[in-house]
Amino acid sequence: MEAQVVAQRQADDPVGDKRAEHRNASFARPAQRSGRDRLQSIEQLKCRSDQQQVATVLANNPQYVNEDAWQSSNPQTFDGAGYAAIRPLRFWRTITSATRTDDTQFGDPDSAGHPTLALVTVHRELMGQLNIVAGSVDPTDTTRHLVQKPLDDLWSRKLVLRRGLDPRDGRVRWHLVGTSGVEVHTQGGSTHIASVRIQSGDLDTTITDPLELHRLMRVVLVEPGQPVTLTATTGNASDVVLFYGYDMRRRFKGNGDGTFTFTFPAGRSPGLHNFGVDALSNGTLLDDQAPYDANAWIFPFVTDPHRAPVDGL
Repeated sequence: MEAQVVAQRQADDPVGDKRAEHRNASFARPAQRSGRDRLQSIEQLKCRSDQQQVATVLANNPQYVNEDAWQSSNPQTFDGAGYAAIRPLRFWRTITSATRTDDTQFGDPDSAGHPTLALVTVHRELMGQLNIVAGSVDPTDTTRHLVQKPLDDLWSRKLVLRRGLDPRDGRVRWHLVGTSGVEVHTQGGSTHIASVRIQSGDLDTTITDPLELHRLMRVVLVEPGQPVTLTATTGNASDVVLFYGYDMRRRFKGNGDGTFTFTFPAGRSPGLHNFGVDALSNGTLLDDQAPYDANAWIFPFVTDPHRAPVDGL
């Protein structure tokens, strides 16, 4: 009865109608905002959950995120000849600061709007110095001195993850499914690797972008124990190009036309390996007054197809 009276009074009172409309709108707006806020909070929680799961996958697969070639501090001997301001005998990098940032882009949403693909670009800013034990260019002078040059290099790698059903337990989770190589370059530098050709048995491929993505099962595969010939192109015949891998530090042979060649044995140990091609400007090693300037490409490879990494999905 009371409800009917209220309804009647509102119908007979235009002012009451407006007040009622105002009250209803006042209640509706917070409700709408609350609904939007809840949806936004859910989406934020999903995003945070995806970010956390992706970070966990990367943390559990350090062999795909890191590399053991360029970042080694093992000293490299040098047998330089010809005109130079100094005579480098051996050299090595010392990294004193490494700042990592991960740029994650989600995409390919499912029917519920939940992303199923993640592209992660890992950046590291590496700061430190290049250490050169140098002798005099005068062969009668046996003194030695240490030359140190500051370095500021940017290290980059891309990784792809996909979210899907895990056949092992039927749960939906993120899996690492693809990786690129690694590029390291001096910020503000001009030394540049244009391409690296890889030849071994039936394999003959030329890479022009070290950050090109490959499925895990399609990383470079070479036959165990077979020689692998690398041809690096920088376009500058005066560059110093080095090979890193299997704890080896060797110098490429310059061909006089801006290309450099080196051959190494693939080895027979299973698992994922890395080799690196490191190009340094001539002045980096042979002139104590010239700044440090380098560009390196690092590539993952396997020698046993039966133990090669496979896609998570």
